[in-house]
This record gives sequence, structure tokens and C-alpha cells, in this order.
Amino acid sequence: MAKRKQTTPQRPEKSVIPLSAPVGAAASGYRSMRYAGLLAALLGFCLYANTLGNDFCLDDHSAIKENYIVKGGIKNIGLIFTTEYRYGFEVRHNPGPLYRPLTLTIFATLWQLGLGTPWAFHLFNAFVYALTGWLLWVTWRRILRQYPPLLPALGVLLFMAHPVHTEVVANIKSLDEILALLFCTAALYGLWRFLDEQKPLWLAGSVTAFGLALFSKEGCIVFLGIFPVVLWFFSDRKPWKIVKISAWFLVPAALFMSARSIVLTSQNVPLEVSHLTNFIVLAPDMLSRFASALSMCWRYLAVLLVPHPLVCEMNYAQVKPVTFTDWRAIAGLMTYGTMAIWALWEARRRVFLAFAVLFFLIAFTLPSNIFYLIYTNYAERMLYLPSLGFAFALAWALIKVFSAEQAGKKIHPLFWCSVALILVLYSAKTVSRNADWKNDFTLFDTDIKVCPNSLLLVGNYGIQCLHKGYDKNAEVVFDPAMVQKSIDYFTKAYEGFPGNFEAIGYRGYAYSKLKKFDLAIADYEKAIALNPANPAALCALGFLYRNHLNQTDKAEELYRRAVATDPRFVEARRNLGAVLASRSRFGDAIEQWKEGLKYAPDNLLLNQYIGRAYTDMGQPDAGKPFLEKVERLKKMKDSRQDSQVNAEN
Repeated sequence: MAKRKQTTPQRPEKSVIPLSAPVGAAASGYRSMRYAGLLAALLGFCLYANTLGNDFCLDDHSAIKENYIVKGGIKNIGLIFTTEYRYGFEVRHNPGPLYRPLTLTIFATLWQLGLGTPWAFHLFNAFVYALTGWLLWVTWRRILRQYPPLLPALGVLLFMAHPVHTEVVANIKSLDEILALLFCTAALYGLWRFLDEQKPLWLAGSVTAFGLALFSKEGCIVFLGIFPVVLWFFSDRKPWKIVKISAWFLVPAALFMSARSIVLTSQNVPLEVSHLTNFIVLAPDMLSRFASALSMCWRYLAVLLVPHPLVCEMNYAQVKPVTFTDWRAIAGLMTYGTMAIWALWEARRRVFLAFAVLFFLIAFTLPSNIFYLIYTNYAERMLYLPSLGFAFALAWALIKVFSAEQAGKKIHPLFWCSVALILVLYSAKTVSRNADWKNDFTLFDTDIKVCPNSLLLVGNYGIQCLHKGYDKNAEVVFDPAMVQKSIDYFTKAYEGFPGNFEAIGYRGYAYSKLKKFDLAIADYEKAIALNPANPAALCALGFLYRNHLNQTDKAEELYRRAVATDPRFVEARRNLGAVLASRSRFGDAIEQWKEGLKYAPDNLLLNQYIGRAYTDMGQPDAGKPFLEKVERLKKMKDSRQDSQVNAEN
């Protein structure tokens, strides 16, 4: 049988990075750099090794730690694929617009394997990030085979070290970002193997990998634009052939969008974008909205160029709508406009730098807020995918400046010094920033200094100050000054936006811990007036009516409203059951507590209440399994505490 002729990509761009040796010689250069992928993986893992001692932080609570669906393990995979991203977060007031079932499935699997600790999750993130570094090298050395191997090697290393990725790797929840790029890179690898070998199985694998990426994070749909761009720059396919090949990726995209639409529609997901998370919605007209978006685009580019300072949130009122009289809007327009026009013009000649710029621009389409308003105006994790284009552009610039592209030519020592300096600075910033992600308090305590007027950040910092002054488990205020400090921050968050029902509700909670019950009740009532569907405030107000005003009927009414608003709200179920049990309505109380166990099966109090209620009803045998589970849970808790003490010692 005749051997199938291998198709080799042609027409490399030679005027920017010329080849001084034929393709065969360039390919042999890869053998001398065959460890570049392992180096990228090792660099990625080592940079984030200091996150292994970090706790859950920021969005980790809603996606993992306090998500009952995830904590339920693999038995909930069906529920994960049929509900929105944070459906299992019991205190969430409304369903959200996200659908990332594959990421949640991985989180649930780790819980199922008994690895539900921050250490295990951080280790997994660091490992997958390291794997991404290796796969990036393996993929791009193949795509860029007619370029000096130093180009993809340096581009991947700069990407892995860039400090802007700290939010992605150090924040466990952002595994969705890592998986999306990992699977999209796998799709590119499979696509190039298909081009080389013409085996349909490689194309099928590539399309499947893209589907996995979409079910990890919907934002990677921008690769529908990246696939044809890569094919245009680095393959010899004619335009019509590029379109034909790229069309295959519409299949998983259509399947994902259909599944997402069905799930979100069934849950009546609101489409409103709050100005607390994206200030651009406050822009009075389209021109101001465009200017405001461009001002943030400039900020994104600035933090790529100089990644300091880094911040987890930069929202209203730290940033506000602007017009084109603002220099940042003008800078954004001039910079991005020039980049787009130049890259499109030079794409005719397949200039490598034009490719890097187009990769960045396409990957940045959604975070830019220019074409479509998303639910945030700024988040450094949004730069994870676009930063690959930036890293390739930086690698090209370094190679070009020092004429390091010619095979056999000795590279100037200043080139290696420059590369080493950048990698050292990137690495130092990455490692130091990881320490800020130690826990919620360290993160917000650091970032509040950078964005003191970001109302979401102000409110979140208030919550952490409250936790620093009040022990919820012991129900003891051990630092009244910190609790008062939290009140000050909640007040600032509320006064900055009087519709902020969460801030005023938390202030009421803080007042109640200082035993200022009149002020607490007033704040809870304000929170409920601002948002009647506010189960947390309803439940907290019910607690005060029962325990401090001795108005049991009013408390029951508030608890029932809380449960009706959010049937998954375990605390409201527990308190409602307690009210019913105090009236000897044990059957109704048990019904409420068992409903709560659906969402928190290992809740010690719920199991204890049910066991005792059955005993009080004269049915000790029915209550025995619950009381036995209480003992097991206590032993497990004591064992974890002992292990923690031993580890600290």
C-alpha cells in the first residue's frame, strides 16, 4: 500500500523571524529543546506550590465549600448538568447565568474521593496548570515547526510565569479557566495532527476536546474565531478549506449552547447586570458605555505590561462611567484600534506578531465589554486566555531585538539576561501574590488598600472583619472593635449604594452580635424592604423575634417566608423546625429538619434534633440512627481537630 503523503504547512512569515536553515534543521532544533515542555510544567507547579497551604477563598465558598451539590459527590452529577453553576450554594438569592458542569463534576469527584480539603484542591489546580504548560509546548512546537523552537518555548515559559494568572490558580474555583485552555490546546493539537496525517479520528478528538472546554467554561467559545486564524497563519490550507475545517467546531458549540439555554431557561435566570459588578451599565448612552469599556480595556493592557498592583475586585465606585474626555478611554481606543487595524492588514503576509495580536484581541472579545456586557467589568482571571497572545508577542519582541532567531548563530548574553530578569520578576510577583490568597481576610485586607472605594470589596472586607471579631461556632464576640470595624465598612458599602440590601443585612447581623437588637431589627427590616425575597434577612429577623422579643408567631411567619423564598436554606428549615418542636408539633418539625438534610446530610444539629424529637415522641428506635450519626460526626470532627493541632505542632 502506498504511503500517504504527509502535508507540511507552508508559507511561514519570513520577513519578521527568518529561518536560516531548512525545515528539517528547524525540526531538529526541537530535539535540543525537548525538555522545554517539562521545564514549563515544572515552573508552573513550583510557582504555585506555596498555595498548597492556602484555605478556600473568595468564590471557592459558593462553588465548592458551601455547595451542597458538589459536596454530595458523584451521585449529584445529573443535578450538576441540569442546574446552573451556583445552584448548590444554599444562601444564593437568585439563580445565575453560568453553566460549567464539567468543572463542578471534577470538584464533586474530589469530594467523593475524600479529598474535600483546600490542600487537595490547590494541589489539583497546580497540577492541571503544570499539565497545561507541557501541553502548550507540545502543541505550539508542532504548529510553529517552521519557526525557531526558541519562539514557542519562550512564549510558553513567559505565559506560565505571568503573575496575572494568580487569580486563576490560587483561587480554586478558577479551575474552569485552566480546564478551558487545557482542552482548547488539546483541540489545537488534535487539529494539527489531523492536518499532518489526514486521519478523521484526530479531527473527532479535536472537536470533542473543544466540547469539553465549553462545558468547563463557556467563555472559550471565542476559539471559534481562533481556530481559523491559526489555520490561516500556519497551514497551507486555502480559505474555503479553512472554513470547512473550522465549521466542525460549530457542532460542540451548538450542543453546548442548546444545553445551557435549556438549563438556564428552566430556572428563569435573570439577565440583569448589576452596576455593583459592572459599572458600565450606569453609562447614560452608548458612546459613554463604549468609552467606559475602553477605559477598562486600557487597564487590562496595563496590568499585562506591568502586573502591579494586582487586585481581586475593581468595581463601582472605584471605577465609574467616563466619556471620551477621559485619557484612559482615548488611550484604549487608540491602542486597541491601532492593534486591530495593523494586525488585520499584516495578516495578509502572515506576520507572526500580527497573529499574536489577533489571538489576544479575539480571546479578549468577551472581557472587553465592547460587544456584549458581561457580569463583571474587571477580573484578572479574564486575562488568562488572552495573555497567551501577549506572551507570544513578548517572546517575538525579545527574539527580534536580540536577533536570536537564526540557527547556529550565538545568541547575545543580554538576551538571556533579559529573559531571566523577566522570569525572575514574574516569578517573584507570583509567589508573593499567592500569599495574599491565603484566606479571605488576607486577600481583602490587602486589596482594600488598592481599591478602597470598590463597594463589593468594601462589603466583603466587612464580612471578614466580622469573622475576626465574632466566633460563630462558640457564639462569642471576642473582639468588639473588629465587629464595630465591620459595621463601619457595611455602612460605607450601603451608603455608597443605598440599594445594597446585603450590606445593610450584614450590618444588622453585626449589630445583633453586639446586642444592639433595636438597630439590628431596623437594618433587617430595611434589607427586606429593599429585597423581599431575602431569605438570609428573613431568617435572621425571625431569630431576633423569637429569642429576644419572644414573639414566636412572628418568628414562624418569617421563617416560613424564608423557606418559601429559598427551599434549600438549611438554617431557616432548622429554625422553623425548632419553633414547631417548641409547640410539640414534632412531626412537622421533623419534616422540616429532614428536608434540610437533603441539602446538608452531615449537619450535626439537624441529625441531633431529629433523633431527640423521635425520642420525645416515644419512638426512640426511629431516632437511634440519627443519634448514632451524631456520634460519628463528633468523632470525625474531633479527629480533624486533633490532626490540625498535630500538624501545627
